[in-house]
Amino acid sequence: MKFKRLRRSWLFVNKHYMIPVILMLIAVNAALAAGVAVFTLLVWFINVLRARLPIDVGVSSEAETMIYKKTGSSELKLDLWKSSSGGRGSATVVFAHGGGWVSGARSQPNNVSWCRFLADRGLTVASIDYRFAYTHKMADIVEDFSDAVEYVRKNADELGISPSIILMGLSAGGHLALCHAAFNAGEAAMEDVKAVVAYYSPSDLNDLFSNEDKSFFARFGAGTALKTIPQFDEEIYKKYSPINSISAEMVPVMAVHGRKDEIVPYSSSVKLIKRLKEEGVARRFLVHKTGGHGFEVRLKDYRTTLILEETVRFIRKAAAN
Repeated sequence: MKFKRLRRSWLFVNKHYMIPVILMLIAVNAALAAGVAVFTLLVWFINVLRARLPIDVGVSSEAETMIYKKTGSSELKLDLWKSSSGGRGSATVVFAHGGGWVSGARSQPNNVSWCRFLADRGLTVASIDYRFAYTHKMADIVEDFSDAVEYVRKNADELGISPSIILMGLSAGGHLALCHAAFNAGEAAMEDVKAVVAYYSPSDLNDLFSNEDKSFFARFGAGTALKTIPQFDEEIYKKYSPINSISAEMVPVMAVHGRKDEIVPYSSSVKLIKRLKEEGVARRFLVHKTGGHGFEVRLKDYRTTLILEETVRFIRKAAAN
């Protein structure tokens, strides 16, 4: 009798008893989805960390590590890789690793392989670390890159390296290089800087939140660095999108991107090249038709090798001008 009354009750008639069950299923599915996403991201990171450029080099020497900046209790360091040809090298590349402004390190195998490759081609490389967005703002991270450039520029003679500087970065690191070059075009901070090389880097941070980009990691990194999302603060996303600060005074730029990039949309580099053209800035655009994010350390095809060698040629030409 009591059970029949319960079945006729408001709770059963309107099936509200299903709400806790549905909520539990949603929570379980969300947890499983999050677990799969984290696992996939972890596998991707492990593969990238273990990956290396597909070109064997003869450089076996170790880098010299030095502190380029002290901030609070932190010491920011760079590894200086001298040119294998001896002397100052034909140019000094200030190299910034990727990692979405929240991860990465100059000591990662993929970054070290870049340094060894460039040094083998007669260039000196200053590979830097910078503060992460978990406890710092984008302004701090951009400042770290600029301070590293200034350290290299002012100490070139003492370090015995080429005073001709090239700014280079992968992904978030390329964004920092573009920011420094765009924000300081024509200023003293760009003295001796000859060019920028940006591999699969976001020129417009709003692109990371477009329908074209499905990467949670990219959005998480940008949101963490800027402490908000575009829907809440459009201005700060405009401010730290280097495409909005391009001017005719900017140094030559090489952009490199894979069409199948799953982290930073390929279109972000297309937009950058178009904007550089509008301002009359010298530019070069290299595209890998089947390459994804970090393709140069994941693929071993002829096109990848060609892009790497073309990057060196661009750097040498820019340094000589």
